[in-house]
Amino acid sequence: MKSILSFDSQTQTKMIYRNLGSTGLRVSVLSLGTDVTFGNQIPDEMAEKIITMAYTSGINVFETGEAYSNGEAERTLGRILTAKNWRRSSYIVCCRLSKSGEAETEKGLSRKHLFEGLRSSLERLQLEYVDIVIVTRQRDSPIPVEEVVRTCTHFIHLGWTFYWGTSEWLPCEIMQAQTVARQFNLIPPSVDQNELNLLNKSHLQNMREICLKLNIGIMTGSPLSGGILTGKYIDCIPSFSRATLKNQQSIRDKLLCSKGICQREQVRQLCKIASRIECTCAQLAIAWCLHFPLISSVVIGAATIDQLQENIRSVFIYPNLTASIISELDSLLTTTDSNDNFL
Repeated sequence: MKSILSFDSQTQTKMIYRNLGSTGLRVSVLSLGTDVTFGNQIPDEMAEKIITMAYTSGINVFETGEAYSNGEAERTLGRILTAKNWRRSSYIVCCRLSKSGEAETEKGLSRKHLFEGLRSSLERLQLEYVDIVIVTRQRDSPIPVEEVVRTCTHFIHLGWTFYWGTSEWLPCEIMQAQTVARQFNLIPPSVDQNELNLLNKSHLQNMREICLKLNIGIMTGSPLSGGILTGKYIDCIPSFSRATLKNQQSIRDKLLCSKGICQREQVRQLCKIASRIECTCAQLAIAWCLHFPLISSVVIGAATIDQLQENIRSVFIYPNLTASIISELDSLLTTTDSNDNFL
């Protein structure tokens, strides 16, 4: 098969942009996430280099959250953006509200927590506003939908954000939010954020119909499934990898369970496909996410400049993924929660 990466090594990858759902906001198809790495896995000097390369490569969305490294990810991002002094109009900050502490009032989706959470995030980020607020459902916790819609509308009226979205919500709850917004002349969610990768397609399956019907954009995270789809865990858990971090027990559990062992063998075959078309396993996995037109942006992470450069190259790869390659990937990595041609 002819290589889909037959270009000069000096060729610059041109970033691609899409609208965030039905809004006029143009977002890069890749967003830079700060979870795990910023304020935890990498020093500020490396974080600064990564942010700078992302920005100069055309990535205009930086994704962070109040719970990322207990707020340190926001502080790191804020310090770097302040030092860079880039035009505030030239980039987008997406802030995820989920949990700021262990007290009952520091989690959940009450007006109190959302208000105090966003105010604290703005302080850590050293910003007057963020562009997008993502309201994250706590597992097995009911959502006070009208309270959330009213609170997020208030944020927009205060000038603290321009758009708000959901994460981990059920389709019926998003529809209820739309109904409440219409009934009381409030502002509905513009985006939904959830995990999507070759090993986990269930969220997109579940959200496809509602997002198409309501013209809601989709931001997806974990395109490499915590690094599993890079291929580095096929034979062992390398030293200093993400899976060795104390707070990443879930990744270790994934790798060592019987399902994880099976998936590692599937990833071995995925790497063979990537090698055949002369790209890396990580690039192929991200490109697969990007090939869905419903996706507004895919959140990627990086602990090194080399990782970021590798991931950004996926922007060049995905337009060249043929139907036969997509079919081969879907056949290889069919999971119990997947469904062929779900988009």
